[in-house]
Amino acid sequence: MSIDKFDFDATLLTINFATRLLAMEIDPDVLTDRVIEAFCDVGNCHDATLVMYDDYDQLKGIAASLKQRRFIINEEIPLTKAMVEAAQSLKPVVRPVCDDSIYPLPSECCDSKNTCLCVPLVGSRDNVRGFVTLYRPKEQQWDISELFQLGIISTVSAISIENSKLFRQTIEDSLTGLYMRRYLFIRLHEEVQRFKRRGGPLSAIMIDIDHFKSVNDNFGHATGDTVLRTIGQILNNNSRQGVDLPCRYGGEEFVILMPGSEKEEAEIVAERIRNACAAKEIHAPEGKIQITVSCGVASIRECLEASAEELLRIADKRLFNAKESGRNRVAK
Repeated sequence: MSIDKFDFDATLLTINFATRLLAMEIDPDVLTDRVIEAFCDVGNCHDATLVMYDDYDQLKGIAASLKQRRFIINEEIPLTKAMVEAAQSLKPVVRPVCDDSIYPLPSECCDSKNTCLCVPLVGSRDNVRGFVTLYRPKEQQWDISELFQLGIISTVSAISIENSKLFRQTIEDSLTGLYMRRYLFIRLHEEVQRFKRRGGPLSAIMIDIDHFKSVNDNFGHATGDTVLRTIGQILNNNSRQGVDLPCRYGGEEFVILMPGSEKEEAEIVAERIRNACAAKEIHAPEGKIQITVSCGVASIRECLEASAEELLRIADKRLFNAKESGRNRVAK
């Protein structure tokens, strides 16, 4: 089939929709899901694997789609000859699918009844950031229309991933890995505007480490940094990926913005975080340290006038009440 014989209107409509979704997304978890979704839609298949180079140039499986169910993976993936060829040519390569892997990956053997298309993710300066591998029965050939569209999707995906990483560096606290205060206010204002247009729940948890100054004074700032990193990990573990926004608000204060969550749901999360912190032992040269946190929970429905500032003011007031009431508790 020649390029002038396929339906350009349908192709451009599909490409426009997919590339807009990819280009507008900055959350890495949501972007990963959209990359897999775009490749499966354009490639007319249900099974795919996203493989990326990490910061140490190790090839890692990031996400996969199997029978229309997408999930996150995190394991080393061997570099195959098909991947090398795709990286050198900057073009998709078709190979038999590897029968020894649960994920769609190209094989070097020739007796498989199914095929695997290996598409390089070519970013800026023609740097190959990774690969997407797609699985299909051998009788279902990849036509030029699909290859044309997949080539565009691969470039947009690679550059979107690069931009997401760069943007993340500007909004992420380097110590805790959480979002920074300025990004919290960007997202909070967006969520408040969404609430004014459509309604729906929106809650926030404000968290403060109890007696953190004494940790720095008695054990030093290096141990204090370890405490902050530990709290950041606990907050991340108790936040919904791609939905909640855990942030370092400043010093030893944190905020979790929870779109789509009622106050009662936020209270449950806050209590879970409080328990996780109280149960955590931090090892320092001077010995084991146990930490506690105080939390204040607020809902946008409690604001006399819905605003980012009012929501945080209520959460902060309840945090103050929690600390005044003896610390290591959730005020609601």
